[in-house]
Amino acid sequence: MKKLLTLAFVLILLPILNGCGTLFARSSEATSGERYVDYYKGTHGDLMLLGFSSAGSGSGNPHAVICWFTIVCPVLTVVSLPADIVIDTALLPVDALVNQ
Repeated sequence: MKKLLTLAFVLILLPILNGCGTLFARSSEATSGERYVDYYKGTHGDLMLLGFSSAGSGSGNPHAVICWFTIVCPVLTVVSLPADIVIDTALLPVDALVNQ
């Protein structure tokens, strides 16, 4: 019974943790200053959080610094990156309609 509860917990938690970048990037607060990113918003958010892409301000990316200091954040971001790519690909028609 304990193994079944553990499996159920993991199966419930897995979808919640995956796709974090996509959910964050599609919130109204995150997209207000980054209108140049029209497609693959979640993937861009993950890469920005890891420090591979700047926010366009030229002043660096303080979110990336905070993420790297927490040690867990880069691991979770890299783990959720494939799910964000799949979700962003599935949402390409929606992004194309919104950006017309």
